[in-house]
Amino acid sequence: MRAGRYSIRQRLVTRTMACLLLVLGATAVAAHLFARHESQEFFSARLASSARVLESLAAHQLETATVAAPIEIPIPREIGLHGGPSRYGHPYEHKIAFQVWSADGRLLARSASAPAAAFGPFAPGFAEKRIDDVLWQVFVLRSGNVWLQVAEKDEVREEMVEQLGTSVLLPLAVGGLLLVVAVNLVLTANLAPLRTLADRIAGREPESLEPVEQAGLPDELTPVVDELNSLLLRVRRAFEREQQFIDAAAHEIRTPVAAVQLHVQNAQRAGDDAERAQSLAEASAALRRTTLLAEQLLTFSRLASKTDLVRHEPVVLAEVCRDVVSLEAPLLERRGQSIGLDVEDDGQAPLQVLGDRYRLEQLLRNLIDNASQHGAAGGDVDVAVLARAGRVLLRVANDGVPVPEEETERIFLPYYRLQAGAVYGAGLGLSIVREIASQHQATVAVGRKDDGQGCVVTVTFAPGHGPAA
Repeated sequence: MRAGRYSIRQRLVTRTMACLLLVLGATAVAAHLFARHESQEFFSARLASSARVLESLAAHQLETATVAAPIEIPIPREIGLHGGPSRYGHPYEHKIAFQVWSADGRLLARSASAPAAAFGPFAPGFAEKRIDDVLWQVFVLRSGNVWLQVAEKDEVREEMVEQLGTSVLLPLAVGGLLLVVAVNLVLTANLAPLRTLADRIAGREPESLEPVEQAGLPDELTPVVDELNSLLLRVRRAFEREQQFIDAAAHEIRTPVAAVQLHVQNAQRAGDDAERAQSLAEASAALRRTTLLAEQLLTFSRLASKTDLVRHEPVVLAEVCRDVVSLEAPLLERRGQSIGLDVEDDGQAPLQVLGDRYRLEQLLRNLIDNASQHGAAGGDVDVAVLARAGRVLLRVANDGVPVPEEETERIFLPYYRLQAGAVYGAGLGLSIVREIASQHQATVAVGRKDDGQGCVVTVTFAPGHGPAA
């Protein structure tokens, strides 16, 4: 499905070309207008200089001349109004006509291309005059008692202006096209690393999770490749966790299942009811351990993979502790242990945290079960909810053997058992505790009682998970 997809190269080329055409077009128009204006100024100045040259050459002589008819002076083809290049001239040479008038309005002389009527009023300066549907650009100069009028056809001037404008625009147009081609080639060449990266990814084996090679890629693609490699690393770790979970589940469940099978077989071969009852009781206990193990494996897998969403709502921690302790107390009594709960609550501001009540119950059940399993026979398990410096603390302690300092971090590793050869548990209880605590922005620490004995696990919730207002 290609909805919303586009080509970076095509978009860059198209927009770059549009910008170039816009800029070059504006430049060309400005250059044309500027060239036109300057050309008009140049032609007007040339017309004035031609009048002054004619004044110095002919006007003073004609001022005192006595002629019955105006003198018609032929102008060489190269500077007349005939146009076109020749061997001895250039099309940009003067294309002029002139008239010499006396002060009393008599035409004394004119060029062969000039009309008999005056080009314009007898007033010094520039003017425009249309004669016989021909527009003339005129410059009038007075010299003594003689008026000198020099003119050129406006159409001739416009033609030359257009030729000059074309000569300015043509290089810009050709240069613009060449620039567009060059930009297209440059963009294509510089976007080639994208194709290289795509080819590298396409050429990988489907099961390959190795980092993508970055050699030869530009700096702009480095963050993309880094994030891709980071994603591949996370996927690989997820696969490793999944494989570890499968291996551990197969290994851990095999032992209790085998025990259940063995006890059932013993019950089948029992010689009397007492022996059969004993075997069935042991099979039932093994089945409970198997069920607990399966629940722990499933819980840890869900927590580690973040597949379960954690709600964040106010939870009164004391209520969670009372509910869990009341459920766990009978189990501890059967083991010959007792459990107590101490809550710092003044009755006005119950200690609460933001979190998922079900997950917090799981956390406390695992802490109590761990304290019971590793506690002293006939010992006590103490649960406390405390407030310290705006933080809420959940503390579970037992009378068991203290955890060696070098083991305080390892005991949170999945499938790690503190006691080698232990037949209960899968080494997941404290791993589940740390994962749930992490999801609630809490930390877990292991220590000892004030007398240096027993084991104390403290869960400290971050500020903001404090007493209710």
